[in-house]
Amino acid sequence: MLETRRLVFALALMVASVSAAHAQINLAWNDCLGQPSAVANVEYACDGSRNGNPFRLVASFVAPADLNAFVGIQMFFSIETMFASEGPHLAPMTDWWRLGIGECRDGNLVFPASMAGIGTGTTGLCQNPFLGAVTGGGYQYTYPLIGNPDFVRLEAAFARDTPIALTNGQHYLAGVITLDTFGDVPSEGVAVCAGCCGKRAIILYQVVLLQEPGQVPPPQQDLYVLSTAATRQHVMWQDHEACATPTRRASWGLIKTTYR
Repeated sequence: MLETRRLVFALALMVASVSAAHAQINLAWNDCLGQPSAVANVEYACDGSRNGNPFRLVASFVAPADLNAFVGIQMFFSIETMFASEGPHLAPMTDWWRLGIGECRDGNLVFPASMAGIGTGTTGLCQNPFLGAVTGGGYQYTYPLIGNPDFVRLEAAFARDTPIALTNGQHYLAGVITLDTFGDVPSEGVAVCAGCCGKRAIILYQVVLLQEPGQVPPPQQDLYVLSTAATRQHVMWQDHEACATPTRRASWGLIKTTYR
């Protein structure tokens, strides 16, 4: 696993042979976007009923070309909050979303999580390009960022130990993140972390596909950078704030327009 992680980050440092692609990434709850159970929003009562049964956040991509030697992926997410009365990027992230090491809900976010039951395996919609290999990965959860008290940055990397060919235009599973809910109500050994009911947007703003270095001839590339939606690259948490009694009115028109 350690060697696999080194491979991912070593490839990410390369600056040559990079190709940008468009309209190629998706994000959904429960399953790959396009599958029957995939949804764009989660409404949760924040009553402890999902403790130990985490929500699954599923990222996927459409291959922008035939890739001869795919070995891994990097994904870059943000978690954001925005209130009309304050303007963008001014509402601090609540404790419920403090998921970093040593923070209020440390341990409730997991990546890489199991891909079992996601997509359609090796054929059809949302194939799993990590099947049949030794895999490894990790993530970094950063809050706050300078000047953005409402903004969390999540970086995730995942790789396989042997290369595999991907097909241009095929929809592939990129990774699964699980979000458990401990901290929404008092429970044994767990402090209450306020803010579960607040509305949030989770945005997958960039995916980097990694191949074995030195791919030739063109148009093969070592890295492919994907940055726009195939269908949808954001999901919502508590879009209707069903479990909350808001003290101020929230507006998400801007972010929904930007990331539609």
